Amino acid sequence: MMSRVLSTLAVGFALAASCVEAAEPPRSVAEIASATFVFGCAAHVGALDKLHDRLQQGGDLYLPRLPDAAAKPFLQGRPGEAYLREEAGVTLALLTKDEQCAVFVRRVPSAAINAQVEKDLKAAVGRYFNVQPGGREANGPLTSRFLDLLPSAAYRDELVKRHGSEPTGLRVIVTTSENANPDLQAIITIGVRQP
Repeated sequence: MMSRVLSTLAVGFALAASCVEAAEPPRSVAEIASATFVFGCAAHVGALDKLHDRLQQGGDLYLPRLPDAAAKPFLQGRPGEAYLREEAGVTLALLTKDEQCAVFVRRVPSAAINAQVEKDLKAAVGRYFNVQPGGREANGPLTSRFLDLLPSAAYRDELVKRHGSEPTGLRVIVTTSENANPDLQAIITIGVRQP
């Protein structure tokens, strides 16, 4: 049941993200990290096999794959692969067994990455999802900011009709710290929102 809901939400997200016209190429680390997340992880929720194919050489989202030894810190002992945008210090990790995707950012101001992710999500999927703050949580030097993506308008109605219940939506988590680890200041993830 959960995978069916996730797949349905992913289809809507992928359609919405693909409708965004190509803008001026990103320049700042926050812009590059956010674009990598929105058009990589977020646009492929429930379809990481498609993202994997698009990341390969010749694919439209091509990024160089890190060797297994260099990918280990991003995979934390789980099976998967990591891809690097070296010019920005941005790494996209695919955790294959867990069907998860995350973007790691070496150095970026917390305020900049939070604002950019929210802005890019609204631009990419605002027609299909309400993007709204879901709160914050502090854990020592780490701060997690939650953005909830709730299906809206006709898309929400379609999901209710198809599944017979209110859709749960998705949750983006941007975890930042400017002093916990000087070589890792942000992690961005997405998953099904827990009611």
